[in-house]
Amino acid sequence: MATQNYTNARIASFYYTAVVDAFEETVEGLFRCRCGTLRRQGPRTGYSNLIQHVRSQHPDYADVMREADDGRGTLQAWIRQRARDVHGYTTLAPISVETLHAAMEGVTLAVEAKIKEEMPDQFGIIIDGWSHASEHFLAVFACYECAGTSHFPLLAMAPLNNESDDDHGARTHLAFLSTMLERDYGKSLRNCLFVVADNCAVNRLLATLMGVLLVGCASHRLNLAVQDYLRDYEDDLIVLQTLMRKTKTLNYAAALRFKTPLRPIIRQDTRWGSTYAMVERYFRISEYLPVEDDDVAELLPSPRAIKRLRGLLVDLSRVQNVSKALQSDNITMLDARVWLDGLIDVEPSFHQYLEPRADIVHTPGFEIACTKVLAGDAAKLTRAQRLLLQPFEKQECESEEESEGESFVAQLQRKRKRAQRVQTYALLAAIPPTSNIVERFFSLARITYGHERHRIAPYTLEKIFFLRVNKRLWDIHTVNECL
Repeated sequence: MATQNYTNARIASFYYTAVVDAFEETVEGLFRCRCGTLRRQGPRTGYSNLIQHVRSQHPDYADVMREADDGRGTLQAWIRQRARDVHGYTTLAPISVETLHAAMEGVTLAVEAKIKEEMPDQFGIIIDGWSHASEHFLAVFACYECAGTSHFPLLAMAPLNNESDDDHGARTHLAFLSTMLERDYGKSLRNCLFVVADNCAVNRLLATLMGVLLVGCASHRLNLAVQDYLRDYEDDLIVLQTLMRKTKTLNYAAALRFKTPLRPIIRQDTRWGSTYAMVERYFRISEYLPVEDDDVAELLPSPRAIKRLRGLLVDLSRVQNVSKALQSDNITMLDARVWLDGLIDVEPSFHQYLEPRADIVHTPGFEIACTKVLAGDAAKLTRAQRLLLQPFEKQECESEEESEGESFVAQLQRKRKRAQRVQTYALLAAIPPTSNIVERFFSLARITYGHERHRIAPYTLEKIFFLRVNKRLWDIHTVNECL
């Protein structure tokens, strides 16, 4: 049989499928091979990175494709089974853009009404900002408990500057939050007990102006601690960065491909995680580097530098483990405190940012008080700590009423029980130690906005994200009621 020549586009479509996130949105530039390997390929940049993997790991790709090509000349190979199941029996008529916008507007208002009804008088907010082109968006999530369950609905995601004299300062944030809460949810800033955000000066001033507690993002504090810690290794990291850049060039990377599927990684200035990835990758590919090449040999780290980098790798692996744990759902301030204290034990220099009484912490006593309550040591709270937690106190009705014929001993017994009763607090277990929920949200926003949706109006964009994040509050019946 004659050899079949397949184009790169056809090989890529046969072996790869686009990766989708939890919301069934395609992750731009990320593809999964049939063998499970993830590969990246930017839009409109060809298929070189995808085809390289197929030819190195699937050398029999032509035979495989020829055997699977029984449906050639038909549309069978282009139809997914999931599409057949979902869309096979649809009878929906097409609708206009105006109708779609009107339906989204109605569902958005219905969801806002449900949040307004569900949100208690005491709640907290989680905020962060995201800049895209010349627009700066502020996302606001609520944090409250309802029927013993923690909820984190998206309240708003809108441009911060609406007037020519607006800026990105704390007072502009304050005006935005006050207007949004009062207009959409019938709440006042006085109902807000705490703010979870980065530890920057704007957020610290915002919390001060609001008169509430600021829970500084633990991931942000960890990032600052690691960036400070890496300064002592900067010279060694520069040497390693230069080496990785050299071996990442075309000729060296091509030679390295025949020895290992691993590729050199270079670090990014704003992400310490890339530093860990670069050091870890160096020790995995060091045995495959062309040390006989004079240009590469001149860039190799010295033995003393390699020893220091091995120690750095051990420390960064611990930090990476804690950083990933902080990304988890349903973690408490007590969990974060235990993990950060563990890092301080193995690397004391982290105390400058990770200690509960660090200078960067807005209200040190609040974090200490929360961890005591969550650990079951509420009886050990100091007077100042009890004062900080006073807004979170649960109001317990007094069920024991004094009767006229009650004996003196019974009165003393009741008085002793009242003195031994430990005050309980609401909402503390629901307070997240990080603002990572907003970071993940902005990652989704960046993917959704992409490179080809820049003409979407900010108001429309907000409705899309609002309905997506708060999908538990609406369904097909809600849509039907709004039409």
